[in-house]
Amino acid sequence: MANTFYIVRHGQTNWNILGKTQGHGNSDLTEKGVEQANELAISLANNHKIDYIFSSDLGRAVQTANILGEGIGIKVCETPALREMGFGKWEGLLIDEIKVNYADIYNTWRNEPHLVEIPEGETLHIIKDRVDNFINELNSKYDNKHILLVTHSVTVRVMLLSFLNSGMENIYRIKQDNTALNIVEYRDYGPVIIKMNDTTHIKNNEKINNSALE
Repeated sequence: MANTFYIVRHGQTNWNILGKTQGHGNSDLTEKGVEQANELAISLANNHKIDYIFSSDLGRAVQTANILGEGIGIKVCETPALREMGFGKWEGLLIDEIKVNYADIYNTWRNEPHLVEIPEGETLHIIKDRVDNFINELNSKYDNKHILLVTHSVTVRVMLLSFLNSGMENIYRIKQDNTALNIVEYRDYGPVIIKMNDTTHIKNNEKINNSALE
């Protein structure tokens, strides 16, 4: 069980720019998002040997993963295990709209995110169980492989917190920019985070800080 995981958030989307909440709902990559993915593909091809690519089955992640797969020369395998947290009634809403219409729930999301229950949405613990099971499946199936996972902001943070045996209440203590690269090595004593939120592959980086997680 000595796999190395390269965990990537999808490229910039139209909803990212607008500040709309993205969960299971989808928004296509912007021109900038495509550029970010292409730049990451070049960096991965030049610096890392990737054996497999798995992607969330949501459109923005698949679009990103396909660009990476074409650049590396590896076929993408889609899976719902890497989906973003479902935000239910919050899907497609601006943060200001959520603050007005779901004030109490939003307050919990900001201060006790591990306790939040968004109407028709998922909890952080559901995401944790989902990704933990998926990582365990990959580790039982592969050994000493380099595996690229293309997923989403909340999902990446949950994965990293889980690797650290840290509680979901710390979700805001980790930042994930579009196409950020995280590298995690599994060793005899467990996972080791080698790199986190690396965006050095992006030539003209633009930070977006209007999401519910910033």
